[in-house]
Amino acid sequence: MRVAPSVLTCWAVALSIACATKPRIGREQIDEEIRSRVGRGIQVDAGRTPLPAGISIDDGVSTDEAVAVALWNSPAFEATLADLGIARADLIDAGLLKNPILSLLFPIGPKQLEWTAQVVVDAVWQRPPRVAAAELNLQAVGQRIVADGLALVANVRQAHADAIAAERRIALAIENVELVTRITDITEARLRAGDISELEARAARTDVAQVRVAQRSLAHDRDDFKVTLVRLMGLDTPPAQLRLTAAPDARVPSCGAPDILLRDALASRPDLRAAELAIEAAGKRAAWERTRVVNLIATLDANGAGTEGYEQGPGFIADLPIFSRNQGGISRAQAELERASRAYLALRVQIAADVRSASFRVDQAREALQAWETEIVPSLQTEARQAEAAYQAGEVPLLSVLDVNRRLVQARINRFETSVTLQKAAIALDRTIGRNCGS
Repeated sequence: MRVAPSVLTCWAVALSIACATKPRIGREQIDEEIRSRVGRGIQVDAGRTPLPAGISIDDGVSTDEAVAVALWNSPAFEATLADLGIARADLIDAGLLKNPILSLLFPIGPKQLEWTAQVVVDAVWQRPPRVAAAELNLQAVGQRIVADGLALVANVRQAHADAIAAERRIALAIENVELVTRITDITEARLRAGDISELEARAARTDVAQVRVAQRSLAHDRDDFKVTLVRLMGLDTPPAQLRLTAAPDARVPSCGAPDILLRDALASRPDLRAAELAIEAAGKRAAWERTRVVNLIATLDANGAGTEGYEQGPGFIADLPIFSRNQGGISRAQAELERASRAYLALRVQIAADVRSASFRVDQAREALQAWETEIVPSLQTEARQAEAAYQAGEVPLLSVLDVNRRLVQARINRFETSVTLQKAAIALDRTIGRNCGS
């Protein structure tokens, strides 16, 4: 059978551009991106091991270990990682060509044998921008997954810090209950002696009832924070059995001025890079839509018995862009490009606001903590020692000593709450700049 050289040429061109597109982004690249930012990565071979190497939850879970387990094991994050496979499949699909179409008419009765082969050749100019758009979309999806991973890290660090803080609050609350109870006992004794009125004694009873209710509420808060942490880590361990450990003296490093942090965030935030890639992908899709004005199909028609025997000849089928020139597709692609550009600008503005706000909160909490540590608490400690000495000398009653100690406990509580505020602000700052501040 003879085949027209022009058709062979079309098929050769089609086959040359139909080579399989190889996706270049996978779990390995996501692991490298996240690991370079927070020091921990994801499980490259999904489902192989329940916990990262060297991690055990039986001897207590630190913040770093909780982050490692969550990135390794979180079902919600694994569901997000599945988006990567969908984007890779879209890229493969964008690189494929339509199959040739063969039509065959059988020679029954006086009808001669006739067949036609059709090959879509408009992919010669339509495939490159389509593949380019799919490749950029895959990269954008990868960056969004990295951003989701960093959000998971921040949420885990926050839940772990909240649970640890709740444990410390309970210890401080117990100390406060003991002091308030002793003050109430003295008040009741003074009431029986007729030194104070029933109204003053009732106020003391109310104080001790309030601190006891607060203590019970703190225990519920601790359990709730543990439930959240276990969910984020993707564990089956009962929250009550999860023992947490805190760093001995976690200090928040100074990360620089807000302007420096903003430049860092704009350079490292994966969601901002995803927005940039979305603009490029939208531009490629707009270019692809413009190529779809004309669709062309190469044909080869053959007859079994023509006037000169077997006959064949090439041809083509083409759209005539008279009524429809893909105006809707082009307009939609242009609108998507504009939307992607606007979203990118909006995200830049949001990042700038978040970085400055988080930086200000860190500085404010650090100054407040310094005041509690260097001025207020030491002053109350000195006052408590002086009150104790005065009591031993018989100069002041025991109630005065207990009152000073109650104020000292409250100051320690305030100092601790300020340190928690500083830690939360630091976690938020790390999230806004797209990496751990100290790394």
